[in-house]
Amino acid sequence: MIDEVASSRLSKQQLIVVEKALFELTRQQKASQNAPVEITVPNFWSSIYQLLSHLENELAETIRNEGMNAKTQLQSRRLGVARTSVSDLTRMRMNAFTQHAILTNLLKLSSGKQNGNKVPPLNWQRHDPSERAYYTNVERLVEKYKNDVSWDNMLHGGKPMSVSKPSLGGNAALTEFSDLDKEEEVVSSVTTSEPSQEIWDDPEFDEEDRIRQMDEFPERATGAISSTSINQEQDMKNSSNMKRIRIIQDLMDPIIDEDGTAIQLTAGEVANFSSLMADTLIAAGFAESAEI
Repeated sequence: MIDEVASSRLSKQQLIVVEKALFELTRQQKASQNAPVEITVPNFWSSIYQLLSHLENELAETIRNEGMNAKTQLQSRRLGVARTSVSDLTRMRMNAFTQHAILTNLLKLSSGKQNGNKVPPLNWQRHDPSERAYYTNVERLVEKYKNDVSWDNMLHGGKPMSVSKPSLGGNAALTEFSDLDKEEEVVSSVTTSEPSQEIWDDPEFDEEDRIRQMDEFPERATGAISSTSINQEQDMKNSSNMKRIRIIQDLMDPIIDEDGTAIQLTAGEVANFSSLMADTLIAAGFAESAEI
């Protein structure tokens, strides 16, 4: 664009006309922001670029030749006003073109014709070519949006959207429960057809023999030997290696004697143990010496 502008340089008088057209177009566009106002200057934005470049060069030359004075302040203010008008006009015209493109596209029927609420078309001979390129891109974006959300089908009807079945993570449909029942029946039939595992049968044991054994050895019924039976067995051992102790604290788990016997001890019991076992229980705080 800059090369094209350089090849068609405007004169000072033409730049004054462009500057006046800029201010007038900005005023008109503020009054009518719903639609882009037609412009009278051909290649409008290229001419605006030349105008701003001319004002910048003029200000720089004045500062270089005369320094900062009242003239440079006036030229600087003139350049600032022009730039503000360009910013406001660009914003308003882009909004107007966008709104016009959206309304025109949304009011268009699927057949390509406009419905009753027709939007006046634009005369592109009275607008800048860059603005037409912007307008065309907005139309493409609107079309893409309409396709993404099925705009025509929502307003005018069309092929219904397929609804996927809900996952089992939520509330499944009744048909899915029936399908699950069928699958369970098939699985159960398959499992029943497999050979059954061997069932372990407890060996027969005479109940009278069990009772007789409990009467002869009552301490064996609980799986642990009482302290009384321990004392009787301990008397049969060499008393020189035994030590008499009193249990002062219940033991949660039975202890294992030197011969591998499980012994359950409770507080208050007196029993004979080997010196090593007795000293260990005393050191652990579970017993105390009870030597006579």
